[in-house]
Amino acid sequence: METEPEPDLPGEFVDLPEIYGEGIAPHVTRSVDFVGDENNPPAGGPMFGNGACPDEPEGAPTFCGPAPWGIYRMPWEPETLNHNMEHAGVVVWYNTSHREFLDGLEDAVEDRLRDGDLMVMTPYDRMEEETVAITSWARIDKFAVSEYSEDRFDEFVDAHACRYDAEGFC
Repeated sequence: METEPEPDLPGEFVDLPEIYGEGIAPHVTRSVDFVGDENNPPAGGPMFGNGACPDEPEGAPTFCGPAPWGIYRMPWEPETLNHNMEHAGVVVWYNTSHREFLDGLEDAVEDRLRDGDLMVMTPYDRMEEETVAITSWARIDKFAVSEYSEDRFDEFVDAHACRYDAEGFC
């Protein structure tokens, strides 16, 4: 588990033990308030783990996790996606309705999914408007939509896909 900042890696280090204490990855059956702390959207922490989720967030059982890898236009609960990051995945969160931008981002994520990367892309309206965040366990790169580039995306995913693999999914 990453416990040091490792400055050479892309994105910012999120000190999960400082935020959550020693039990940084407990399975919970309650919502966690990620808004207002340095872990929004989350880059790990408490997670839902009450069984695997269905193919779509709508109608998913309460407290399910992890979500199936893929691209979604309906939001997953962040506690569900924390479980995806614990399983070596990268999550792309967005709060924008710009269709042209989202089409390009979906293409980039779809290419990575086809190549076998463990990824989820989901809307997340609990962060600032016109913002994108890419997270993996204990790392976040959060920026304005206008600051997005394929190079930035690729650099983060190349460095962090399967970097934290607590349960041997890669």
